[in-house]
Amino acid sequence: MSFGERLQEVRRDNGMTQEDFAGQLKVSRQAVSKWESSRGYPEIEKIIYICNRYGVTMDTLFAEEVPLGRRAGAAAAPEAVESRTLKTALDGFYSNLSPSNKWIGIGSLAAVALLIPLCMKYMKGGTDNVMTMLWVAAIVLFGVVEAATAGLVSIWFVAGALGALLAAMGGLGVTAQVVVFIAVSAAALAVTRPLVKKFAAGKAVPTNLDRVIGETCKVVEVIDNANSTGAVYVDGKTWTARSADGTVLPAGARVEIERMEGVKLFVKKYEEKAEVVL
Repeated sequence: MSFGERLQEVRRDNGMTQEDFAGQLKVSRQAVSKWESSRGYPEIEKIIYICNRYGVTMDTLFAEEVPLGRRAGAAAAPEAVESRTLKTALDGFYSNLSPSNKWIGIGSLAAVALLIPLCMKYMKGGTDNVMTMLWVAAIVLFGVVEAATAGLVSIWFVAGALGALLAAMGGLGVTAQVVVFIAVSAAALAVTRPLVKKFAAGKAVPTNLDRVIGETCKVVEVIDNANSTGAVYVDGKTWTARSADGTVLPAGARVEIERMEGVKLFVKKYEEKAEVVL
């Protein structure tokens, strides 16, 4: 079963349509369709998210993506890697964006396209010319960094650079422009950061994977942290497991799940509590 078929199986097992799945991953439905038809792969952070949220391992998703050799002991001939051009890279990046992010990107490009001729109109030569170009470059640079990281790390400076650009167009000196840049950036950070955090917290979708924490289960593979081995069976699935205190736990032992890190469970030996007789 290919990666696309495995991914489709995960989605259907969780009762979701392609639109629902795309909404969870913040991508377009077309991107999910492309993955499920084996015409592409998600980004690594999205693969990790899928594993964490839906309780599936990378080994399960990619089990048949790496072909075995035709004969035992004989190395399989490596397949040619498809060359990736700038066009295909951009197509992949665009298709992985959600519809809302696509409109935001198009709007940002349109704003920059309108800003450049406006700046050229106000250029007067000399220092004003240099500073105007500097602030335009800063807006583009911070915008590209924000688009690449999508982590709210430089959007504040875009606002600051825009304020400084307007100050340069108004004829203010370099020192005043720098002060405006710092002040507007700080104000944008102070005003929008709490709102963004509140919005992100409100949109967070709880996961049901943590329901296994505190459950008891059976060891199906010897848990030995030193040799990086171990697995338990719980909630109808086999999970990679490690000992929470470093103790080697034999196959067949009853253990209690203490915590989860990624798709790995940390367990400890289960101790039955003695019943208190009144």
